[in-house]
Amino acid sequence: MVTKQAKEESPDFREANDHFLHSFFYPGTVAVVGATRNSMKMNFHLAENLKRLNFQGKVFPVNPRADNILGIKAYSRLKDVPEKIDMVVLATPVRECLGIIKECVEIGIRQLVIVSGGFSEGGQEGEKLNEEVVQLIQDNSLRVLGPNTLSPINTANNLVISFHPVERLKKGDLSFVFQSGLYEYKLNWIFSHLGVSKILDLGNKMDINEVDALEYLGNDVSTKIIAMHIESIRGDGRRFRDLLKETTVKKPVIILKTGRTQAGSQAAASHTGSMARENDIILDALIKQSGGIRAYNMEDFFDLAKAFEFLNLPQGNRLAIINVSGGEGVIATDACEANGLQMAKLSEKGGARLKEIFPPWEVPLNPFDAGVCMEFHINEFEDIFDVLASIPEDDGVDCVVMQLPITFVIKASAAFDTSGEDLIPVMDSLIDILLNMQKAGKPFALWRSSMDEMEFSLVKRIEAHSIPVYPSADRAIKALSALWRYKTQRE
Repeated sequence: MVTKQAKEESPDFREANDHFLHSFFYPGTVAVVGATRNSMKMNFHLAENLKRLNFQGKVFPVNPRADNILGIKAYSRLKDVPEKIDMVVLATPVRECLGIIKECVEIGIRQLVIVSGGFSEGGQEGEKLNEEVVQLIQDNSLRVLGPNTLSPINTANNLVISFHPVERLKKGDLSFVFQSGLYEYKLNWIFSHLGVSKILDLGNKMDINEVDALEYLGNDVSTKIIAMHIESIRGDGRRFRDLLKETTVKKPVIILKTGRTQAGSQAAASHTGSMARENDIILDALIKQSGGIRAYNMEDFFDLAKAFEFLNLPQGNRLAIINVSGGEGVIATDACEANGLQMAKLSEKGGARLKEIFPPWEVPLNPFDAGVCMEFHINEFEDIFDVLASIPEDDGVDCVVMQLPITFVIKASAAFDTSGEDLIPVMDSLIDILLNMQKAGKPFALWRSSMDEMEFSLVKRIEAHSIPVYPSADRAIKALSALWRYKTQRE
């Protein structure tokens, strides 16, 4: 259980404990209403994740048809729980919710997460129930996350409210805000590739909205990057704009706004009950003028989140490209100019160093074709990469993008007739080489070459060391460009 002393010693607590959302992320006791021991039901993992991941608080399952769930004593009603409950997670059929919320009021519970759906998005009956609940929580000063939500998640205390089994938590500086469960199916990918501080799903935004989330995370010292997915602006638009301006001076805020078209807005209403009526051109201008970083699709959203989580901001916009395929080098060069970066000009000293691994003819220094150099120095891989490490160290270079040299692993696999676990030492050798190239402290990103299963395994291992890998040169360079634009706009 998180004690008062432990909270007060946390810098996160000192900075943000005056905001009501802080207690949603740091509850000492959580009651899960609708918890079940049936592993085939969706509600099973609401309590199971908390137990398996060792949530640093107490869990009280509430289910009138069970005495024991996951080895934890279960209770028939909230009133039967013998301790003060900090937060209730409500996951029962929607018709039962009103009575349970009234029970929360009676026993003085002030924080409620409504996982159940079927409120404002549930037709006339759902809308009527939504109005009753809104009036009830307003009259009794409850704070409600949802309905139709999953979260909160906090890696600091292993708090995970999710329908899906979360394999592990990877702590970091990145916090997500979603207005949908679209991230739910990606949770294990997120935690295997990104370092996360907190995740908040706003759901239908009956009470807590995007303004509250930005207000809290903007002052949360354990959050260095904020990535927000929103379908509609439910809170005060001017307050959101002002908060965005204040926050982006301190930390980047990435925003994916969906429901941009009339059809998209109607689709959003079908599952959150909220029409996204904002004029997208005006919203786009608001985000950019406030220093926010706009993502236009899911790929953008996670690409940018990864770049800001893993990389330092560049000092300038001079990009060095290292390719294994000549054709990919051309594509990367086009992407450099298209995204507002400049092709770096290496120093005379840097150029002389690269000539050590040239083929029998002169090749351009940028983009630098490492693939053809490897063909003529096939047995000198370590020497080649020692030379390539001089590129990010060059004074004429601000950031580097490199095609993942999967050839190194493929040739080892063929030469020694190995695969799978046997290749891990070879992969680790390549990772050591890449980490050496990262030592210069400049933004360094990779893009994939083969897109096969072996490379996928390698990428997962590389990103565990906070080196971002992208599916294409274009996406890698677009992410690096966003770092540069944010730096110039903030300054």
